Amino acid sequence: MTPLRVPSPTRSLTLLAAVDIAGGRASQVVGDADDDPAILAASWVADGAEWIHLVDLDRAFRRGDNADLITELVAAQPVPVQVSGGIDDEDSLRRALASGAARVNLASTSLRDREWVAATVREHGDRIAVGVDVRAGEVVARGTEVRLGPLDDVLADLDRTGCRTYIVADATRDGSLHGADIDLFRHVAERVDGQVIASGGVASLDDLRRLCTLAEVGVRGVVLGAALYHGAFTLGEALAVARGEGR
Repeated sequence: MTPLRVPSPTRSLTLLAAVDIAGGRASQVVGDADDDPAILAASWVADGAEWIHLVDLDRAFRRGDNADLITELVAAQPVPVQVSGGIDDEDSLRRALASGAARVNLASTSLRDREWVAATVREHGDRIAVGVDVRAGEVVARGTEVRLGPLDDVLADLDRTGCRTYIVADATRDGSLHGADIDLFRHVAERVDGQVIASGGVASLDDLRRLCTLAEVGVRGVVLGAALYHGAFTLGEALAVARGEGR
């Protein structure tokens, strides 16, 4: 399957609406909201999402996968899809690429084998993003105590590979609604020759406004999950901020 053509950025900040999947259902829904991931993804697209960020939580936690469902979801979307969750070896990479996703996000655990990451970036180019999960100045495997090296050392290695997209998260804030770590995103963007997509912690439209000010240093997108699901703001309101309205 030929991946969808990725549109050129039309805003200072591209928003990626997240759909996390566990056991075939969307895991982030609140209350009695429908947890069908197909319905959820379609609703984000209807609300104006330009990208969908699909996360396979079962693969990330090594308890199975939702590969067939993700392939169906990718095919159903009229917008590009970024696929994430436990992609850190040749088999998981092959299956993620075969889904037809416009971009595949390598898990931070892939950085245990930086030669493999480098080879993957060289072979697949812009279809590859690398996840960089950070805790106290070190890159870590999220949800574990595994340390993968000082942040600046890892960034230097990745920059030499020609990586064009970094999915950066403060591992202590993901899903917390405690606010985006603006300093972290700026720090990474200033040290790599590629775009940074911020992930985790966004709690308000003010967070998005601050992220928009980092566009000139390379922060070009943000994954939105918990804030949307908990009603901190609507996707429409977020898109208005990303367009520069009412800043």
